[in-house]
Amino acid sequence: MRAEVGMAALVGMCWASLTAASLPPVSLWWLGLAAPFPIALIACQTTRPLAAGAGVALGTLPLWVYHHAWIAEVSVAGMVPLIGYLALWKAAVVFAIARVQRAFRFFGAAATVPTAWIGLEYVRGEIAFEGYPWFFAGHAMIESVAVASVASIGGVYLVSWLIVAISGVVLARRFGSAAHRRIALAVSVGVVGLVVASLPNRSTVPAERQVRIAALQTNVPQSNKAFPSRAQLVEDFRVLVDLAERAAASGAELLVTPETVLPTGLLDPAARAVIDEPFGAAMLEEQARIDVPMLVGCTTLEGVRFEGDRAVWEETFNSVYLLQDGEVSGPRYDKLRPTPFGETLPYIQSLPWLRDAVLTIGLGASGMEFGLARGETPTSFRIPIGPSRLTVTTPICFESSMAPTVRRLTNAARASGSPTDVFVVMTNDGWFGAFDAGRRMHLLQARWRCVEHRLPMVRSANTGISAVIDRYGRVVSSLDAQTPGVLLGDIEMAQTKTLYQTVGDRFGAGCAVVTLIGLVLSFVRRTSTMNRTAAKPSTLRDQGASE
Repeated sequence: MRAEVGMAALVGMCWASLTAASLPPVSLWWLGLAAPFPIALIACQTTRPLAAGAGVALGTLPLWVYHHAWIAEVSVAGMVPLIGYLALWKAAVVFAIARVQRAFRFFGAAATVPTAWIGLEYVRGEIAFEGYPWFFAGHAMIESVAVASVASIGGVYLVSWLIVAISGVVLARRFGSAAHRRIALAVSVGVVGLVVASLPNRSTVPAERQVRIAALQTNVPQSNKAFPSRAQLVEDFRVLVDLAERAAASGAELLVTPETVLPTGLLDPAARAVIDEPFGAAMLEEQARIDVPMLVGCTTLEGVRFEGDRAVWEETFNSVYLLQDGEVSGPRYDKLRPTPFGETLPYIQSLPWLRDAVLTIGLGASGMEFGLARGETPTSFRIPIGPSRLTVTTPICFESSMAPTVRRLTNAARASGSPTDVFVVMTNDGWFGAFDAGRRMHLLQARWRCVEHRLPMVRSANTGISAVIDRYGRVVSSLDAQTPGVLLGDIEMAQTKTLYQTVGDRFGAGCAVVTLIGLVLSFVRRTSTMNRTAAKPSTLRDQGASE
């Protein structure tokens, strides 16, 4: 038992090393093609999946520690559970593959290994604790246009399935029966076919026109945003105004600020009628003076009133406003999906006593706005620029990691008769502190949304990395992290519709359902054969020999 756990830990370390090298900051994406193999091999060969899973979980810890150490500056008490949680998911992958490949032994490793792996990725990414869709098997493939383009058909879950399927095919060819090898061949043909079918044909998406959009990178330290002094707010606003003027002078037709660039500024007309707050009014005056439309990130307070000399409000939203002609234009967009453990506490938000206990322990991110209300309407902005209108969809911060949320926004815009022309993402990546690899990972997540929808993106990040991304997920230009500046992008307008916009992440959900069925069947069959003296082979090598 101890030897098996030790060997599994080495396997986990091998996976972690390959995965770390394939992702930022190293970004040797092709190593991601091989990363799933060691875990898939031990999962298919072990007769003790719990022990093997425990060893793999231990071996992956260095990767999780490296990528989440920045959380210590926000919540040490929250960092430790998250690292353990991610390690346990890798243990669950080993266990699920071991059980499912026995339940569906006819199909062999080429089909069962990627299905079980991606089934659990879907649960972690979309369901458990409202989802944490980072560090998927296919994420590093964003650097390969050919492979990443498969996301336009079935999303990142389909890309991840294809990557893990490579390891499954190798195992089936090496250890499987003749039937398994035939299935492996069919899977191989399917993988190649999907890649070829999704390759972008640029000639079918002609550019209608270009729009110059400017992303403002303010580089306000997180300490200033969480606990700002009045003097600091004034200085930060001065920096914002200076960047806006520079962008307007450079011919920008639309300006974009980072998320909550006015944390205490009130742009909502109803709130401004109650509270005398200078920053909101000053922002409107600045926009009128430079005469360029602006998308501004700002906290919204609804139901503001005074109780004595103290202002109170009913709900808080993380919002985007369109400013034109010195006024708020049209409806605002309120963030649909608040960040788990940052802006909301999954499962316990509605239980005040438990929420207060968790915050006392320190599991949540200090300095963030807990109890953030969820937006209800998937709003996009229709902005008159020159002779035409530009439709802009604005997922906020962590929402750019959530594929279903971005798809909901995009489909709502299309249903309204004004399909999205460009994504604009506002984010505050000051939480990463000095850890630029975290900023690059957050940028990587957003790039996948461009591939899924074949739409360009302008990303305005407080401390960077602000970027212009084309419809194939490639970073066209960017600003260095932790420096203020203006990033100009000439965005090609060319609307298109992808299969992903229709089917969404149903492929990932289907893998999760099949995995659940496989787990149930594996335990049912185990119970029915416990008293048999001649059990069926348990490893791939034995299965191949017997069949």
